[in-house]
Amino acid sequence: MKPSERNIVLIGMPGCGKTTIGRLVAERLGREFYDSDEEIERREGKTCAEIINEQGESAFRRAEANAVVGLLHKSGIVLSVGGGAPIELGGWIRKYAVVIYVRRALELIAENLTGDTRPLSKSLVDLQRLYIERRECYENLANETVDNDGTLDIAVSRVESAARNFLNGHILVINGPNLNMLGVREPEIYGTQTYNALIAEIMLHKFNRPISITFRQSNHEGAIIDLIQEAQGRYYGIVINPGAYTHYSYAIHDALKSVDVPAVEVHISDINAREEFRKISVTAPACIAQIAGRGFQGYIDAIDILLGVIDDA
Repeated sequence: MKPSERNIVLIGMPGCGKTTIGRLVAERLGREFYDSDEEIERREGKTCAEIINEQGESAFRRAEANAVVGLLHKSGIVLSVGGGAPIELGGWIRKYAVVIYVRRALELIAENLTGDTRPLSKSLVDLQRLYIERRECYENLANETVDNDGTLDIAVSRVESAARNFLNGHILVINGPNLNMLGVREPEIYGTQTYNALIAEIMLHKFNRPISITFRQSNHEGAIIDLIQEAQGRYYGIVINPGAYTHYSYAIHDALKSVDVPAVEVHISDINAREEFRKISVTAPACIAQIAGRGFQGYIDAIDILLGVIDDA
């Protein structure tokens, strides 16, 4: 699915403002808006409170699953889901949508819920219990967390900005060991420009369309593997310079193969013209392409390759 066609799902505690914000974001993006509770009530002919009171929470969760999964099979919508939906349906939500967690202080939520009829969130004590149960799920599932701690217009603008970043195509650039030492480490091979200069050159480049790029650098194999695994459902492509891990880290190779995210391997120097051990890459076979010897331009070339893959999806 192309980034522009992905759904946007807002998650968060009851009363965090996700439905109000979602409607306004949908208007700004020219998309249809759906609320899972409203869809449940349309399908069942009863309010959510009536379903819970008459049939129990398990019956409500079944109705909720049917409604949410049905809506997720649409494309290009904005959807606000109930506070408990991510607990059971997180996998479905991540598969079909960009997920934005709307975070709001419990005291402000309690004010919003004054007079609310939902049985699962009647008091501040209930909200605190639910928040403790759900917070980790929200944080792990979300592509982006947006605080609703000011005016409605500010919250809407934050959510809209976060959504546009991901819909434009979000790319993760991972640099491995010693890349933070650019400009200092063997300048005759890697040049005199710094790691910050690398980031600046990429960010200042005029790609053929708007794009969001996140940069990460680590000297630790496990941290790089974590970044790759966490890219699933969060990014549309990975540009990776594994550094020396290129030549022996089958663990990084396996991580790249384990996620459904296309990756391009990049090397600033021409590894094929250097020492014999550098001519071997165990990570390249897990990538769709390898670029070496193009300096900083290689990263830009890699992003262009990934944008082509995204647009052809």
